This record gives sequence, C-alpha cells and structure tokens, in this order.
Amino acid sequence: MTIFLQSLGSQVVKAVTKPFIVPNGNETTWPEIATKKFNANAKADYTMFQVLNDEDIARIIHCNSAFEIWSHLIVTHEGTSQVKRPKINFLHSQYENFSINED
Repeated sequence: MTIFLQSLGSQVVKAVTKPFIVPNGNETTWPEIATKKFNANAKADYTMFQVLNDEDIARIIHCNSAFEIWSHLIVTHEGTSQVKRPKINFLHSQYENFSINED
C-alpha cells in the first residue's frame, strides 16, 4: 500500500505520516497550503477506503484523517510494542529451547 500511496504524490504520503487537522473557517479562506494538505488527506482517505476489506473499514470508519487510519491499521495488524515484546520473548525462548531429538 505504501508504494501505491507514494505513486499518488509526496503530499499524499505526508498526509498518511503526519497528523492533519482541518483548518478553521470557510474553505475559501484557507491558505493554499492548507487546501493542498486537505486535498492530499482526502485522496489518501479515499484510497485506503477503496483498498480495504469490509472488516478493516468497520475498524477505521470513525477515523478523521489518513494519519489516524494508518496508525489504527498499524496497531491492528502489527500490534503495539506491549504486544510485540511478549511475542518476541516467546519466540526467543522457543529458539533457546530448541533441540534435536535422538530419534
């Protein structure tokens, strides 16, 4: 997915990797940079909603920006550091206890 988002432009990648807050006021009064960020965020949102399955969409439907969606997907599919640490410890202990049977 990262490569596809990169193909849409650097602003779209920034929308996914940096938090976005909708500017105050009417859209016609936004500075040009805010409008570009808003458009990039909308493009990233749309892209992610198109490629995700229904189960993932149900998990991220409440998110307000592409950054929130991406962060939520990372935690959902990879786990937090608190979840990863016990997994790594478990695999490490299995590796240390590995032995070849005489049979």
